[in-house]
Amino acid sequence: MKVIHQRIWATVGLIVVVATLGIVAHQYSSLEWLIAEETYLLSAVQANPVRSWLIGFALYLGLSLIPGTAGKSVIAGWLFGFWAGVLMVDVALTAAAMATFFASRFIFREPIEARFGVQLDRLRRKMELDAGFYLLSLRLLHTPYSALNYAAGATSIVPASTFLWTTQLGLLPSTMVFVCVGTRVPRLSVVAQKGPIALLDGPLIAALLATSLLPFILRATTAIIKKFCLRTPNASA
Repeated sequence: MKVIHQRIWATVGLIVVVATLGIVAHQYSSLEWLIAEETYLLSAVQANPVRSWLIGFALYLGLSLIPGTAGKSVIAGWLFGFWAGVLMVDVALTAAAMATFFASRFIFREPIEARFGVQLDRLRRKMELDAGFYLLSLRLLHTPYSALNYAAGATSIVPASTFLWTTQLGLLPSTMVFVCVGTRVPRLSVVAQKGPIALLDGPLIAALLATSLLPFILRATTAIIKKFCLRTPNASA
């Protein structure tokens, strides 16, 4: 929950920055250069979409290896659009998760066990019951990204293939929501021309509401799935 709250605040912060710069640019022509730079950046992405996407992917992958860098998904949506942004974010986050997973399993396992032995024992007991479902639940409920990567690697119970698909699938819902927010953030030139009314965008407001409701929706969905999975063996018996 803490992670998704950080993403929400990062999204709101980005929109506030865009609105502030746009309003100032609307009143002072001295910021026209900033609008020009924004236009140049977006034009460069459109002119070279593949190269720009690869550069963006490399940057996103590198930042994903650094804990606490929230808000990147919104920027990806703002620059690359919905589908290209979702692809970039989901693949980059999964690749970074696999890198830290293997680093934890083969390089940092002993230090992690020495530091978080009690927590890892609890995680192991949960994983022994159903590693796939439990990992997917943790991803959907936004357990801290980096912490889960290292912890899952250090347990030595989770197969790499299970960690891969649960990570990619579990991160997808929030990725789609935050990238969608990015696609609806107005350009500085639009805010400068129309003023704050440019932010009164129905899809943007709906996406922001979705970011706030997403943790509760995912928690309720996970609880329903868990109850169903627990009842299935009894029903078959």
